[in-house]
Amino acid sequence: MRLTILHTNDIHGHQDRLAQIATLVAREKARSDHTVLYLDAGDVEDTTNRLSNLTKGTAMHRLLSVARCDAATVGNACWLRYGAASLTEHARASTYPQLLANFTGIEGPVPSVLLGDVGIVGITDPFDRIGDVDWGFGRRDVLESAKDAARDLRACGAKLVVLLSHLGYEHEYPPWDDRRIAPELQDDVDLIIGGHSHHLLPEGEWIGRILVAQAGCFGDHIGRVEIDGDRIVASVQAVPDDTEPYPGVLAEAAAVETEIEGLLAEPLDARAIAEILRRRAGADIGIFSEGQTLEVLPAGRVTRGALWHASESAANPGLTRMTGDQLIELLERGNDAEFQRGTPRPLRGRPRGRLELVGATPEAGREYLVASTDWELGIFSGYVPEGWRLQIEYEFPLIVREAIEEHLRGGR
Repeated sequence: MRLTILHTNDIHGHQDRLAQIATLVAREKARSDHTVLYLDAGDVEDTTNRLSNLTKGTAMHRLLSVARCDAATVGNACWLRYGAASLTEHARASTYPQLLANFTGIEGPVPSVLLGDVGIVGITDPFDRIGDVDWGFGRRDVLESAKDAARDLRACGAKLVVLLSHLGYEHEYPPWDDRRIAPELQDDVDLIIGGHSHHLLPEGEWIGRILVAQAGCFGDHIGRVEIDGDRIVASVQAVPDDTEPYPGVLAEAAAVETEIEGLLAEPLDARAIAEILRRRAGADIGIFSEGQTLEVLPAGRVTRGALWHASESAANPGLTRMTGDQLIELLERGNDAEFQRGTPRPLRGRPRGRLELVGATPEAGREYLVASTDWELGIFSGYVPEGWRLQIEYEFPLIVREAIEEHLRGGR
């Protein structure tokens, strides 16, 4: 077998880089005298990208299709925020198969695909450590899913089986990442192309008889695996800054841009969003973090795109009960100057900023119905100690921007 596999992972909305990668892929496919496959290991989407955010990730899969991707595994950037329906829409918009072997009950993605003699299995981080949300689909054991799909591909004639993994090369949460799972797949898989952890592996890593490859993040590199008979060699290439963007990707991005315009009206800042959430839920108090906003929109006519510029957040509205003492502590923590300057990873380097509270003034000894989002109330922001064990009801998969749109259109 003579084969070249080009691969990317964790592009995270960097559409300019994707347009350049598309040029490199097109050149390689045009000049090669053997099969060239382009695979993506997940998280091409990102809320910080305008088109991705406004289409719940679908736009990035339209661009990846124009870039002539042959198969992609599902990452976590969208279903964690928007639910299973977003994956169904991604699959509809893609010219390539969306691979997902370890989730069940989702229309669109498939466990694996056979491309000629090459079988490809898709696995993603199940995030089963987050147990307070009904995701609307089922999960299968990661190792069992990979083994079953790989063996089915062998039975169908696959001479090379690739695990397209969004588990991460090294992961802080057991039991599985690429380094842990590779020893268990020695008889089933020949190559693991990974993502999720943003590792750059210049020559890959051999784990037993399996080569593990990963190409960093943000489209700054493109990975290459050369297969010639029994010889498998991995490398990565930095995407030159002067690479011409692929015209088809630019044209598709422009087409998406014209589809997302809509008219809204009303001034908008973090405090206004807190009030929208409070009214929506009929709560005593609304809370919203300034770190989830990018700019304040003045009163007047705005587009849906301008709303994204005001707040790109894909957080889900949530409702919980808190005591006055908890709220007083929350405000003290949220408005501590050093805490506000903190830049947690989910905010992509932005500071938390002020924590805005609207509605009733918290008093010790009382209980309040509080509307906020999974950012302020969840485990990643640092606002709420895990020991409080809040019982939170989320409007998953609805996101903040959709709640704002409903309010501005008079829906709720």
